Amino acid sequence: MGEQEKYKNLLRKVIQETENHKIQTSEEMVKALVHELGNNQITKLPQQQSFAD
Repeated sequence: MGEQEKYKNLLRKVIQETENHKIQTSEEMVKALVHELGNNQITKLPQQQSFAD
């Protein structure tokens, strides 16, 4: 499964939890995203070039 699919699935899950009222505040949403990212190890974001490059 590619990185894009992992992100899509993660966002789908968070959206569903929000719609089912399991997530009710933005703080809960951020915590859920951080938790899911940590569990799925999707923490490798593409590196951006610095202005010095």
